[in-house]
Amino acid sequence: MYHIREDKRSAQSAELIYQYILKLMDQKSYDLISVTDIQRKSGIARTTFYRCFDNISDVFLWKCDEAFHTAFSTYHPPAFRGEFDLARHFVNYWIQNYKILEILMRINRLDIIFTCHMKNAYILEEKYGVLPNLPRAHTEYYVSVRTGFTISILLAWLKGGRKENADEIIEIIREQFAVLKNDMDIL
Repeated sequence: MYHIREDKRSAQSAELIYQYILKLMDQKSYDLISVTDIQRKSGIARTTFYRCFDNISDVFLWKCDEAFHTAFSTYHPPAFRGEFDLARHFVNYWIQNYKILEILMRINRLDIIFTCHMKNAYILEEKYGVLPNLPRAHTEYYVSVRTGFTISILLAWLKGGRKENADEIIEIIREQFAVLKNDMDIL
């Protein structure tokens, strides 16, 4: 787990550690990077590393969590305008901030992306309340389905070379919903 205090110095140390891990990843595989490597390269004391993080993967957990928190908390319509409006906001955010997702995909830590999305989805509930016509007991399922769907779309976009813009991705999502709806109608 990460435990970065809410002061400027801790945030700067955490960011510096992250940046040096990225530099080290240009030189060697993520799996071969040690805290000693980070310490030597960055000049950050070992105690500082462990004051902020329990292990190296926690650095990526922190960075991804921070990004998802920003993505959710910067959605500001006065009332919830629907899934496609939220999706457009979310896709636009990740078009500008894709690097952490790309890194996590490269090191095969998609679990971190899922965890951070699930953890930060509560921000929308705090802003707009629980979903109407959905039993409270089903909320976790609802969020899980959307998390899986969202992450899969972002990963497909990354694997495809980040070619589509937000409107094109939203159109792809609309197409997929139409296919799913047709399949459901057949059942």
